Amino acid sequence: MTDTDAAPRGLFRLVYASRFTGADRDLDEALRSILAKSIQNNRLVDVTGFLVAGEGRFLQLLEGPVDSVQATYERIARDPRHADLAVIASGPADRRLFRDWNMGQHRLGAADAALLAEAGQQTFEPAGLDPEVAVRLLAAAGGRHLR
Repeated sequence: MTDTDAAPRGLFRLVYASRFTGADRDLDEALRSILAKSIQNNRLVDVTGFLVAGEGRFLQLLEGPVDSVQATYERIARDPRHADLAVIASGPADRRLFRDWNMGQHRLGAADAALLAEAGQQTFEPAGLDPEVAVRLLAAAGGRHLR
C-alpha cells in the first residue's frame, strides 16, 4: 500500500520494482500478456506508464489519477507473476512522462549495458534504485521506442 493522503486529485506517479515468479524462459510470454492486459485496463482508467523487464525483475512507472494508479498497483500486487514488490517512489507529478502509452515496455538485453551503467548497475537490480535514478532509467528505456 502506498501513502496517497497528501496527493492531490490531479496527476499521481508510482514507481515500483518486483520479481517475476516464473521461469526465465517464460518471461517474454508473460510480458506479452501483461502488456496486452495493461493497455486494455489502463485505457479505461486514464493510467499511462512504462515497464522495464530483465533478469527476472520488473521496474514499472504508473501515472494517472491517484485512485486509478492505486487500484492498478493493488491489482498488480495480487498478480501471482509478481513477488517482492517494493515501492520506490510515489506522489504527485507535474506532468506525464509516458502520456502516449497506456503501457509501454522494454525487455533489457545485452545492448542495454550502457543504460544500466548510467543507473549505476552492472546487473538489473531495480528494487535498490534511488527514485530519481529509477525514473531516469525508465525514461531512457522509453526513449528508445517510437510510437
